[in-house]
Amino acid sequence: MKKIIVITLWIVLFAGTMVIFGFAVAEQKKVTCTGATIILQDDGKPGFINETDIRKIISTLYNPLEGRCLDSINTQKIAEKLIKNPYINYARVIKALSGQIKVELKRSKALVRVINQQGTSFYLGHQGEAFPTSQQFIPKTLVATGHITDAPDLSAKFIYDPMSNPLQANSLLSKIYLLASKINQHNLFKESIGQIYVNGQKEFELVPSSGNHVILVGSGENLEHKFENLLAFYQAGMNKIKPEDYNIIDLRYKDLVYCKKSNQ
Repeated sequence: MKKIIVITLWIVLFAGTMVIFGFAVAEQKKVTCTGATIILQDDGKPGFINETDIRKIISTLYNPLEGRCLDSINTQKIAEKLIKNPYINYARVIKALSGQIKVELKRSKALVRVINQQGTSFYLGHQGEAFPTSQQFIPKTLVATGHITDAPDLSAKFIYDPMSNPLQANSLLSKIYLLASKINQHNLFKESIGQIYVNGQKEFELVPSSGNHVILVGSGENLEHKFENLLAFYQAGMNKIKPEDYNIIDLRYKDLVYCKKSNQ
């Protein structure tokens, strides 16, 4: 008997839910759009794209948006249009019974600016995505130069993070991304290192924003250990060695920070 009562209650609850859902759908078909609310995850900060730009993109699909029947607006189509923009990483568009279209966005953030040998300049973002530069916004960021021949398709939103794209693990841009990420994770290195240089042997050299030395990193292997050694040197070793006695800090050897003076 109890089992029958429980089943009956579940049936009534389900039927009630369907009625409420049907009522909500019916009401939505009567509602007209009152506009769009743009929600930027990092609102208040300058970026490659702003609210005005986003509204212009939406207007290419629905112009005007206001006054349309809410049910006639395809939110998935709007989201797909927005995500095609190279400066947008994430887009979610939903309807509210109030008549508002809510647009939630995550903008691309530059981790390192790459300038290849052809003079082409582009960014690698915090997720490893490659995207173009912009005259509208020029962030202060690391710069990677030197023997870089890669020229990615900037409209493809290709990801150079080996964790999400293992096939790119050995590419030069993936290694630049990992090195820039490691620098960015540590406040001292983030503030002190301004440039990544790729030499003719495809090894990495770091150029501090100030100072008269260059840091030889070598390959992109064992970065965690190399940066631990560099930090230890900055915290202790620099007090024992005069800056004029060296202009190269070499991290390429295991468990060793080698300082030397170049004649060049």
